[in-house]
Amino acid sequence: MKTLKTKCLVLKKEEINEADLMATVFSREYGKMKVVSYGIRKSKRRNPVALNPLNITYITIQEKNGYYMISEAELVKIFKNIIKDIEKLEISLYILDSVNKIYDINYEDKVFFDRLIEILEFINTRRNIKKGYKYYLLLSFLRRIMLEQGIYDINELENLLGSQLMSKYKKICLINKKSSDYTDIEREFEENSEYLKKIIIFFEKYINENLQVKMEMKKFLMEELYVAR
Repeated sequence: MKTLKTKCLVLKKEEINEADLMATVFSREYGKMKVVSYGIRKSKRRNPVALNPLNITYITIQEKNGYYMISEAELVKIFKNIIKDIEKLEISLYILDSVNKIYDINYEDKVFFDRLIEILEFINTRRNIKKGYKYYLLLSFLRRIMLEQGIYDINELENLLGSQLMSKYKKICLINKKSSDYTDIEREFEENSEYLKKIIIFFEKYINENLQVKMEMKKFLMEELYVAR
């Protein structure tokens, strides 16, 4: 039996039997894993909160024949501000669901793991996230997925978006570089929110078709995003 130790982001959890939990985690060293914690729901010594989605947790795992059993789970961080804010929670839960759908078991990518944590830290620390900035964060996440998966083809995207939307997309990508003033950046994203919505919908469709997955923003975001169809 092999012992593994890793820092991970909890993507999903499921109660099994009366006392056990199964969690899907994205770990820094070993990628996406399904791990089981036996007896944790009835244990006075172990804290099941450590395996709640969106938490960063340090886990010790016993691996045998491809099965992973948690022997220890130490809670590292709860994104408290995300949990308390519906706008932040919408984006974050969509990110977790997308990572769960796109990445295969044991697909390891330390760079992507670190960037994923950076995105969540950014969402967590912002005082508030207005509509335009929310759409920009979603667009940035989808672009990151395309780059990581090797499907970011600017010519294909231009054919998909058309010249007008592609021109807007390029200008939107430069907004953060033009100014270091967060208020100015936020205002520009707000002014471009309708274009952002349209581009997001095309990007999600493009990813779904290329990766044969079913990312579904409409399950997590308010209906207003989908009037842009």
